[in-house]
Amino acid sequence: MSFPFDPFPSSPFFSCEESSFRIVDKARFSQVVTGKEDPWLTLSVSDSNVMHSRPVRVTSHEDFDIEIECEEGSLKLDIGSESARKIDSDGREWVYRGGLEEANQGMGWMPVS
Repeated sequence: MSFPFDPFPSSPFFSCEESSFRIVDKARFSQVVTGKEDPWLTLSVSDSNVMHSRPVRVTSHEDFDIEIECEEGSLKLDIGSESARKIDSDGREWVYRGGLEEANQGMGWMPVS
Protein backbone atom coordinates (compact mmCIF):
# COMPACT_ATOMS: atom_id res chain seq x y z
CA MET A 1 0.00 0.00 0.00
CA SER A 2 1.26 3.45 -0.71
CA PHE A 3 -0.32 6.58 0.59
CA PRO A 4 -2.23 8.25 -2.25
CA PHE A 5 -1.62 11.80 -1.10
CA ASP A 6 1.58 12.83 0.63
CA PRO A 7 2.22 14.31 3.03
CA PHE A 8 -0.12 13.36 5.87
CA PRO A 9 -3.29 15.48 5.67
CA SER A 10 -3.05 18.74 7.59
CA SER A 11 -6.76 18.38 8.46
CA PRO A 12 -7.45 14.66 8.82
CA PHE A 13 -10.90 13.16 9.30
CA PHE A 14 -10.93 9.77 11.05
CA SER A 15 -13.67 7.24 10.33
CA CYS A 16 -14.17 4.23 12.60
CA GLU A 17 -16.28 1.65 10.82
CA GLU A 18 -17.26 -1.95 11.55
CA SER A 19 -14.77 -3.39 9.07
CA SER A 20 -12.21 -0.59 8.62
CA PHE A 21 -10.52 2.56 9.85
CA ARG A 22 -10.06 5.37 7.35
CA ILE A 23 -8.12 8.60 7.26
CA VAL A 24 -9.49 11.18 4.87
CA ASP A 25 -8.05 14.59 4.04
CA LYS A 26 -10.87 17.03 4.88
CA ALA A 27 -9.86 19.07 1.82
CA ARG A 28 -10.67 16.02 -0.35
CA PHE A 29 -13.66 14.79 1.65
CA SER A 30 -16.27 15.42 -1.05
CA GLN A 31 -14.18 13.57 -3.67
CA VAL A 32 -13.85 10.58 -1.33
CA VAL A 33 -17.55 10.53 -0.42
CA THR A 34 -18.56 10.62 -4.09
CA GLY A 35 -16.12 7.80 -4.91
CA LYS A 36 -13.87 9.93 -7.14
CA GLU A 37 -10.88 9.39 -4.85
CA ASP A 38 -9.79 6.89 -2.21
CA PRO A 39 -9.20 7.83 1.44
CA TRP A 40 -5.64 8.76 2.36
CA LEU A 41 -5.42 5.46 4.26
CA THR A 42 -7.77 2.52 4.78
CA LEU A 43 -7.00 -0.15 7.36
CA SER A 44 -9.13 -3.29 7.05
CA VAL A 45 -10.10 -5.15 10.23
CA SER A 46 -8.54 -8.61 10.57
CA ASP A 47 -6.79 -10.39 13.44
CA SER A 48 -3.44 -10.39 11.67
CA ASN A 49 -3.72 -6.93 10.04
CA VAL A 50 -2.68 -3.68 11.68
CA MET A 51 -6.35 -2.96 12.47
CA HIS A 52 -6.62 -6.07 14.65
CA SER A 53 -10.19 -5.45 15.87
CA ARG A 54 -13.06 -3.05 15.23
CA PRO A 55 -12.00 0.58 15.79
CA VAL A 56 -14.16 2.45 18.31
CA ARG A 57 -12.70 5.97 18.42
CA VAL A 58 -9.53 8.00 18.07
CA THR A 59 -8.30 8.79 21.58
CA SER A 60 -5.43 11.06 20.56
CA HIS A 61 -3.84 12.54 17.49
CA GLU A 62 -0.66 14.59 17.49
CA ASP A 63 1.28 15.17 14.30
CA PHE A 64 2.00 11.68 12.89
CA ASP A 65 0.96 9.72 16.00
CA ILE A 66 -2.58 8.38 16.26
CA GLU A 67 -4.00 6.32 19.12
CA ILE A 68 -7.17 4.35 18.46
CA GLU A 69 -9.37 2.61 20.99
CA CYS A 70 -10.38 -0.73 19.53
CA GLU A 71 -12.91 -3.34 20.58
CA GLU A 72 -10.03 -5.52 21.81
CA GLY A 73 -7.40 -3.16 23.21
CA SER A 74 -5.79 -0.16 21.57
CA LEU A 75 -3.65 0.65 18.56
CA LYS A 76 -0.86 3.19 18.15
CA LEU A 77 0.00 4.25 14.61
CA ASP A 78 3.25 6.08 13.93
CA ILE A 79 2.72 7.41 10.41
CA GLY A 80 6.19 8.98 10.33
CA SER A 81 7.98 5.66 10.84
CA GLU A 82 5.17 3.67 9.15
CA SER A 83 4.86 1.35 12.15
CA ALA A 84 2.15 0.13 14.51
CA ARG A 85 1.93 -1.15 18.07
CA LYS A 86 -1.05 -2.59 19.86
CA ILE A 87 -1.90 -3.21 23.47
CA ASP A 88 -4.28 -6.13 23.84
CA SER A 89 -7.09 -6.37 26.38
CA ASP A 90 -4.70 -8.17 28.79
CA GLY A 91 -2.26 -5.24 28.70
CA ARG A 92 0.40 -6.97 26.58
CA GLU A 93 2.20 -4.90 23.94
CA TRP A 94 2.79 -6.08 20.36
CA VAL A 95 4.47 -4.68 17.23
CA TYR A 96 3.22 -5.27 13.71
CA ARG A 97 5.64 -7.43 11.69
CA GLY A 98 5.39 -5.24 8.60
CA GLY A 99 5.20 -1.55 7.86
CA LEU A 100 2.02 0.43 7.31
CA GLU A 101 2.41 -0.13 3.57
CA GLU A 102 1.71 -3.80 4.44
CA ALA A 103 -1.03 -3.01 6.95
CA ASN A 104 -3.72 -5.05 5.18
CA GLN A 105 -1.52 -7.99 4.21
CA GLY A 106 -1.88 -10.02 7.40
CA MET A 107 1.78 -9.88 8.44
CA GLY A 108 0.83 -10.60 12.06
CA TRP A 109 1.99 -9.33 15.41
CA MET A 110 5.10 -10.00 17.51
CA PRO A 111 5.13 -9.54 21.32
CA VAL A 112 7.36 -6.83 22.78
CA SER A 113 9.62 -8.33 25.43
